[in-house]
Amino acid sequence: MVDSLLNIGEKAIKLAEKLGADQAEVYLSQGRSFEIGAENSAIKGASESRDAGIGIRTIVGKKIGFAYVTTLNESDIEEAVSHSLSLARASFPDPDFITLPDSQSSYHDVIGLFDKKIDELTSEETADLIIRMIDATKQALNGRSFAIEAGVQSSSSVNAIVNSLGIAKTESRTSISIYSYPVIKDDEDQTASYDYQISRKLDEIDPERVGNSAAELAIGFLGPKTIEGGEMPVVFAPLGASAILSRGFADAVNAEEVQMGRSYIVDAFGEKIASGMLAIIDNGLLPGGIGTRSFDAEGFPTQRTSVIEAGVLKSLLHNSYSANKDHVDNTGNASRPSYSGLPGISTTNFIVSPGRGDMNDFISEIDKGVVCRNTGDRPNITTGDLSAMILEGYYVKNGEIQHPLKNTLIGINMRDLLKRISHVGSDSRTTFSMITPSIVVERANITSG
Repeated sequence: MVDSLLNIGEKAIKLAEKLGADQAEVYLSQGRSFEIGAENSAIKGASESRDAGIGIRTIVGKKIGFAYVTTLNESDIEEAVSHSLSLARASFPDPDFITLPDSQSSYHDVIGLFDKKIDELTSEETADLIIRMIDATKQALNGRSFAIEAGVQSSSSVNAIVNSLGIAKTESRTSISIYSYPVIKDDEDQTASYDYQISRKLDEIDPERVGNSAAELAIGFLGPKTIEGGEMPVVFAPLGASAILSRGFADAVNAEEVQMGRSYIVDAFGEKIASGMLAIIDNGLLPGGIGTRSFDAEGFPTQRTSVIEAGVLKSLLHNSYSANKDHVDNTGNASRPSYSGLPGISTTNFIVSPGRGDMNDFISEIDKGVVCRNTGDRPNITTGDLSAMILEGYYVKNGEIQHPLKNTLIGINMRDLLKRISHVGSDSRTTFSMITPSIVVERANITSG
């Protein structure tokens, strides 16, 4: 399949050049995903999907056209190439476009992207994973009234990039994720929580741990209360830290957002924008990382990029377009949701460098404050203002958790949040494409009620 995708891509490029393209690029993908879900503590259903397609970008002068098809059929691809060129000729020139990336850069060998066990995972094996997870959740909730939603999702794909400047790269990748979401009813009190795990290796998945953890978390959120607000420290658990930093900071260092004036760190390059305790890297070469890849969505080599060092903003994240526009090096962060879209910019493995201690250590040092395990809110990327509902959290007094929280908000600007980080833990957790430990923000405005 690997050679087949490259051959298809090379034929499409030759056709685009023959029809008059100055430059051309094709992105091809073929994959399989399997999902099984449970509701009310019982398996509800399973589904398998297979997908294959090609996206074709053509350039005529500085005019760009794009078309895609959800098939690898030769006649459909030929039609898509022709349509892409028609769109390019009909479009307005983009003065900031310079060139697609070429093949002169060197590539790193990366490991841990493909697991044959996931690729060959059967429906029976997948069902066993979810049953074990549900059983572990049930056991931890014994004697309570509850319902459990759970799921397992696995995927296996081959991606390829070919362009007219000599790039011809392909890679196979697998991943699997599981989650348990128990809902508990205790008299008039009802609460819920969840836990999950994601990996590129089947052997790393632990359904019993996920099921037990989800149940214990849900039990711990029974009896939530409001508190008296004010300025106080906030301990962000790894999941909460990831929610804030992946949405609230990773997007801000997207070079396209900065170039368009939509980021709160515009003109902050080279400045100290965060606590000296904070260091963040984007590492697309991390062995087995969820965001790891040897090349980005334009075929440019993936790399390790230092974003923040000792609080200083060292780099933005670029694809070829934004890097050429700023006359800087490409960081290899081109991304696309699939062959059906043009390249944007995103993180690979966005990693907060660990420090010392864990969430329990930080809680023990707080006289009065809150813990945020999770939030679904994100800041305004242009202003940096954040108003985040604590979806799961606790009130802390005299170094101990007093009770879970309800109707409680964190208010702070992201520039202040970054500068007020007083502790960075060592309890790092992988949360999809981000890896972060617990962090402590020395003060934020808390409202509750």
